[in-house]
Amino acid sequence: MNILITRFSSLGDLVTLSLILRAIRYFYPKHNITFLTSNIGKELYQDTDFADNYIVHKNYLQSIKEIRKYKYNIVFNLHCNSLSHFLLLFAKKQKTVNSAANLLQKLLHIKVTVNSIKNTLIQSGLNEYTVDKYINNENYKNIYLPTKETQLIKTNKKVIVISTGSSEKWQSKQWGINNYINLIEKLILNNFKVVLVGTKLELNDANKVVQKFPNVINFVNKTDLTGLKQIIKQADIYIGNDSGPSHIAASVGTSTITIFGSTDIKHCVKFEKYIGKHLYIKPSEDIKCHPCYKSICPTKHECMESITTSQVYDLVQELKGSI
Repeated sequence: MNILITRFSSLGDLVTLSLILRAIRYFYPKHNITFLTSNIGKELYQDTDFADNYIVHKNYLQSIKEIRKYKYNIVFNLHCNSLSHFLLLFAKKQKTVNSAANLLQKLLHIKVTVNSIKNTLIQSGLNEYTVDKYINNENYKNIYLPTKETQLIKTNKKVIVISTGSSEKWQSKQWGINNYINLIEKLILNNFKVVLVGTKLELNDANKVVQKFPNVINFVNKTDLTGLKQIIKQADIYIGNDSGPSHIAASVGTSTITIFGSTDIKHCVKFEKYIGKHLYIKPSEDIKCHPCYKSICPTKHECMESITTSQVYDLVQELKGSI
């Protein structure tokens, strides 16, 4: 049996997708599963057994060509946006399970409630009792991304991994490199080993940190998401802004501290089905414009400026007792 799964979206959304991907593999363990996704999706899941093949969407013609290599018994459209519906028009398929609006509903702008994992699985033809038994098992309720145990950080100190940035779109989410430098100085003085991670967007930040603290381990722009999971897995605590790496950290079982600026704390990993202990800090209550959801602050970034190094370090001390 051949199965096709489609999902693109942001890093955080792709991480939480692991619940349904793991379930599909559980119920279809010996079947050939292809995952149509972005390059981010492939990097995130390529070291798991959730899919056998990956189609990375770069352009329409290439994706359609790859899709048509197989005849699919089941297609799980877990995105249900215009892109996924269009590409699946060209798939050779017997059954399509949409997690939300089908093509007609999408065209007519009819709002449809997103299917639960349970309903998505049942619509693929699975027995309801069997699905219920799986869904109610405590071992499958948490978001968890398996990753290889690789020793990339060698130290006898407590390890704190930090990402100073956010996506290019969300400059308003950034606490600021000067704040992070002050925090790193305090962490080093208190015998923590600091490790930096991030993409090319954080290279300038990383250079400033390493210039001031040569003993900081710098993995910025040196790993893909598979490697990032392996690094954060070895950390005792992850600290970062409200962005995708916080979800990756939580998904591999590492405790986290998330710093919120322009977005609401309801997006915090603390309120998702992750294992580990997860804390957050948000702007002072005096900042009335929080959360504004503006990608660039129109004033003076008062929300992030209200969060002090000492406040973040106090959360580190709170987590220290549980690691």
